[in-house]
Amino acid sequence: MQLGDRFRILHETHNEISDGVFEAAIYDRGLTRVQRDSWQTTASDLAALGPPLFLETSEGHSGGVWELAGALVRVTVGTGWIHVQVAAADGEATAEAFSTVRASFPLPDPSSSHDVPVTFWTYTPHGPMPSGRSIAVPEWDEIAGNYAASTRHQLESVMRGFQPAHGGQLVLWHGAAGTGKTFALRALAWEWRNWCQLHYIVDPDSFFGQHADYLMSVLMQPGMPMLALGGGLVGRAHQFVSAGIEVSVDNDGDDAEPPWRLLILEDTGELLTPDAKSVIGQGLSRFLNVVDGLIGQGLRVLVLVTTNETIRSLHPAVARPGRAAANIEFAALSPDEAAEWLSAHGGEVRVGGSRTLASLYAELEGRDPSEPAATVGFGETR
Repeated sequence: MQLGDRFRILHETHNEISDGVFEAAIYDRGLTRVQRDSWQTTASDLAALGPPLFLETSEGHSGGVWELAGALVRVTVGTGWIHVQVAAADGEATAEAFSTVRASFPLPDPSSSHDVPVTFWTYTPHGPMPSGRSIAVPEWDEIAGNYAASTRHQLESVMRGFQPAHGGQLVLWHGAAGTGKTFALRALAWEWRNWCQLHYIVDPDSFFGQHADYLMSVLMQPGMPMLALGGGLVGRAHQFVSAGIEVSVDNDGDDAEPPWRLLILEDTGELLTPDAKSVIGQGLSRFLNVVDGLIGQGLRVLVLVTTNETIRSLHPAVARPGRAAANIEFAALSPDEAAEWLSAHGGEVRVGGSRTLASLYAELEGRDPSEPAATVGFGETR
């Protein structure tokens, strides 16, 4: 690949070298259209694109520059996502190149494996960092019998036929440990897979804490942040516009609205109590402003919080009537429901009090039902 002398002198290389190679070629070839998009993928390399003009790899990450269908293509893949930028002289060449990449890296099909892609967020020394992977999930019908009638009825209305309104919305799940909140969360991921992307906050204490950029970066991004490209075209988009290069963002290749995103904060109750430390309180205020305040207006974002705390112990601002689009209490199974559950699963039926789902599974597996159950996180297998 030949690069013009003027760009080698002016360009300051940072992050990924592929970004500099891509940008230099755009200027040297006089290309006037740039389009970009990102989507989830199970691919871990870019071999499907054929020989690259430039390639760089690291553990779990691959990126480079290709010439496809008469267009210049910058692609990077890793952490469960593929990021694509296409530069060409006209829109027809741009569209054709995008079609080629999409054909090589189609969206994952959850129905083929019963897996759902999830983006997991953590805060690092370099700021908010996403990573993606697929998790195995059940259908709601498979696990509905695990819940008390009152809880099952409320969950049914959320699993099936739920219609989000515009603006931020809070979905609050609360109940004692072992009542099946994580199992229900996995089923929700499956039932909502066609219209909602899942984003899981691994470190909610940091999310609510002193890093205001963490909360705002995750909530305000319209999709997977293109920052994962190492700055690249996004960080300097204004330079291309001023140079007469048209920059656009593709929306899954059509004019459809972007999908909703479900932001998951699991076991977060201690951070939502009235006596949470002041720095957490400030984060909570920002969080609530996104859920149903001015910041949340127009966002296609739902926030699901699970907690083992009782609703009475949560901060009044969180628990107040009208705050949540769904407020579901996960109750233990009644004695009759527990006996029916054990009978259906081949266990010995005994007369007793109310039982949590975790204690029933412990008894079925020959463990002491009174011992605290090991916590199973959303991204783990049981």
